[in-house]
Amino acid sequence: MSTIRVLDPTVANQIAAGEVVERPAAVVKELLENALDAGATRVVVDFSRGGKALTVVEDNGKGMTPEEALLSVERHATSKIRLAADLDRIATFGFRGEALPSIASVARFTLQTRPASAPSGTELLINGGRVVHQREHGMAPGTRIEVANLFHPVPARLKFLKSDETEAAHIIRLVRLYAVSHPQVGFLLREDGREIFRSPGNVPLLDRVREIWGRQVADEVGLMPVFERDGMRLSGLLGKPGVSRGTRQDLVTVVNGRPVDSRTMAFALTESYHTLIPKGRYPLAFAFLEIDPAWVDVNVHPAKREVRFRDEARVRGFLIQSVLSVLQARQDEGLPATTIPAVVPTVFPQSVPPVVPPEVVAPVGSAQAVTPSPLPVSAAPVTPTPGGAIRLGWRLLARLREERAVFETPTGLAILDVGAAHQRVLYEGILRQFSERKPVSQPLLVPLSLELEPLPAAVLKERLGLLQDAGFDFEEYGRNFWRIAALPLWLEPSDALPFLRDLLAEMARREGDFGRPALAYDALARLAVHKARRKGDALADAELLELVQALFRTSQPGTDPKGRRTYVEWTDADLGRRFG
Repeated sequence: MSTIRVLDPTVANQIAAGEVVERPAAVVKELLENALDAGATRVVVDFSRGGKALTVVEDNGKGMTPEEALLSVERHATSKIRLAADLDRIATFGFRGEALPSIASVARFTLQTRPASAPSGTELLINGGRVVHQREHGMAPGTRIEVANLFHPVPARLKFLKSDETEAAHIIRLVRLYAVSHPQVGFLLREDGREIFRSPGNVPLLDRVREIWGRQVADEVGLMPVFERDGMRLSGLLGKPGVSRGTRQDLVTVVNGRPVDSRTMAFALTESYHTLIPKGRYPLAFAFLEIDPAWVDVNVHPAKREVRFRDEARVRGFLIQSVLSVLQARQDEGLPATTIPAVVPTVFPQSVPPVVPPEVVAPVGSAQAVTPSPLPVSAAPVTPTPGGAIRLGWRLLARLREERAVFETPTGLAILDVGAAHQRVLYEGILRQFSERKPVSQPLLVPLSLELEPLPAAVLKERLGLLQDAGFDFEEYGRNFWRIAALPLWLEPSDALPFLRDLLAEMARREGDFGRPALAYDALARLAVHKARRKGDALADAELLELVQALFRTSQPGTDPKGRRTYVEWTDADLGRRFG
C-alpha cells in the first residue's frame, strides 16, 4: 500500500502553476493585477518571443520591504484577505497568494521592489522555485518583475504553447483589456523593444478606445450615460445599431475594474440588440458594471476569468433596461424614441450554382470583367434516393410564402425549402473545390485592405495555406495589415471583409477544428453558407428547376449542412391514404 506524503513545496507550486499559468499571457495578467492592487498609476509591459523568452512588468506602485518581498513568493502568502469571510467581499484583483510562487517555480524570476519610504530597494532572484539570492538594489519606488525562460523547469509544458505570434497576440489583447478597463492608469506595451501602444493616464474612455482599439472601433461606438439603481452602476460605450461581430471579441465586460467573461452580462447586452443586429451575432460594447463586491463571486475560476452574481436576474434586468433606454433614445441613429425597428440581416448574395467550365476570370472592375459566375457544381451523376428511385422530372406548380416551392414529381408531390436546398448545393460545391485543391478565384483590380487585431492576424499567418487553398490571395503589408488580391468565386467582394473577420475570429476560438484539414474545410464551408439562403421569389422558374437538379447531384440531397430537411415528399399512395 502506498504511503501518503506531503508534497515538496516546489512540486506543489508547479502543480498550482498548471492552473494559474497556462500560457505567457497568464503571467502578464497576474503581474498586471498585482500592479493595479499596489495603486500604480503607470504600468510598463515588455515581452519577447511571445512571452516565452522574457516578460517584464514594471509599475510605480507602493512597493514592498525586503521582508514582504521574500514573503510574497511563499505559497498562500497574501495581503489581500485575512479570513475566510473575506472571500465574500473581494475588492482586489488578487487574493489567493498563488501567482508569484507559481510563476517563480516555472521560470527564472527576478523581483525588484522598493517602497517610497525606503532609501533603496530589494532584488530577489529565484530560478525554478529555488532562491538564488536576495540583495539590496537601487531603484525608483515601485516594483519591477522579470520572468525569463518560462517553463524551462518543465519543458513538456512548452509543447502546449502556440506560435510566438499567437502567444504575443494573447498578451496584447490582455493588456488592451486592462488598459481600457483602467483609463486613469497610464500603459506602455512593447514587444522586443518596439512600442505596440502607449496611452497616458486620466484620459476619456472614448480616447482610450481610439488609442488602443483603433479609430474604426471608436467610430462605431457612442458614449453611454451613467445608470445607477439598487446599488449597481453601469457606464461605458455602446455600439451603434447595425454594428455587430461574429464573436464576443469586442463585447468587453468589466466588473469592478476586472475584465471578465460573464454570461449574464453578455446575454443581457446581446438581448438588448436582438432586433438591431442579425441573429447569432454580437454587439460591440464596452460595459463597466460597478456593484457591491458582496454580490459578486470571483472565486469560481482558477484564472479568475469568470464571475457569478448573487442575483443573476436582477443584474440582467438592470443591464437590459439601461441599454434599451439608450438605444431607444438615440435619435441621431435615425431610430424613433418609441420603437426600435428590425434590421435586415446582411447576407452573402449567392446565385444557384450551374455547371461552369474552368475559365480565367478577368479582374473585378476591369473592362473585361464579367459578373462572377456562381459556384461551379460538378456534373456528377444524379444521386439515387435510399429507395432506389431517381428523382427526375419535377414540375413547378406554385410558390409558397417566398421560402418554399411546390412541385409535382413522377411519384407524387413535393415541397422544396429553397434556402436549405441552396445551402446544400453551395456547401458541397465549396467542399469539392477544397478537396480537389482547385479553388476558383476572382482577382481584384483594386485589392482590399484588411487591418486586424493581433490574435486574428496571428491566426491568419498560421492558417495562410488553408485560406490560399480556399481561393484567397493575401499579401502582408505591415504589422497586422494585409492586402487581399483575390477572393473565392463564391464570396462577393462587398462581403469579403466582414466574412474574413468572422472567419478568423472563429478560427481563433476553434483552434482544434481548423488545425486538421478535413475538419477545417468542413468548418469553413459551413461558415461560407451560413447566411447564403436564397428565397424562392428571388429565382425564376428555370432557376428553381436548375436548383432541383443541382440538389440531387449532391451526396446528401435530403438535408442542408445543419441537418434540416431540404424537401418533403408525399407519394401518390400517401396522398391516396390521406383522401381515403
